[in-house]
Amino acid sequence: MSVSATQLRPLEVRDYNVQRCETGAPPGGPELRVLDAVYLEGLELLDTWCRSALLSDHFSAVELLSVHRDNLDLRVLHESRYGLVIAKPELMRSAGQALPGGLAYEVVARYPDYGSQLVSLEGTPQLSEEWLRGRRLGLLDDPNSVSSYQIPMAELRKAGLDAVPEIVYFRSYREMYRALFAGDIDVIPALLSSEGPESALQLPPGLVLEETIPGPAWYIHRELLDTPAHCDLAEGLGRLAAVSDVDFFRALRLVRPCGDE
Repeated sequence: MSVSATQLRPLEVRDYNVQRCETGAPPGGPELRVLDAVYLEGLELLDTWCRSALLSDHFSAVELLSVHRDNLDLRVLHESRYGLVIAKPELMRSAGQALPGGLAYEVVARYPDYGSQLVSLEGTPQLSEEWLRGRRLGLLDDPNSVSSYQIPMAELRKAGLDAVPEIVYFRSYREMYRALFAGDIDVIPALLSSEGPESALQLPPGLVLEETIPGPAWYIHRELLDTPAHCDLAEGLGRLAAVSDVDFFRALRLVRPCGDE
């Protein structure tokens, strides 16, 4: 069943940098530093941790940094500056290659695999010169993005169509989605996942390009593994999934429960 354009909700556009809050514990204690290298949409990451009475037993404050991976200084991972990290697996693999023992982080929870599709408000896109001619295609200005740069470009080149649509590059998913809803571009690569009717991510049927791409994951620093803080962080991740209005984020799977051998 197709979904009308009136059902689509534009993504919120706002600045993402460093955010900070106090947990209510006495000041001067250890702080939880969280790195979001994915730019998670629609999740109140800071509120989840700051409203947790459990975390106040371990941390006096929470600091959240959301950063585009092009601007991420990998030294923050090499030097283990964050206790909790949300990132794509390929970023963590590439960052760990520079260290003999790899990064000091372990996967604690994973989001599902996803896919890449082309979506338009003008009907299901087609990889044909007739359909693409005169249309503007939005892509992430990030050659490391598998779903929103590499796969769409590879499919265009394979079909000999890479010079046909006008390509407009965006620095973030927010900007790209906003341009689609505003009519500034005609087609974009979008997440392919099983979104139910209660999901905030209501998109019309798209042209599937790739069905299986490893999803992002939460990584915990090894010093926190199997500690009481690990247990409470895992519980916080569960609450984060439960309150999400996007099916994809609700499907978070805990792979390293606290105390797990």
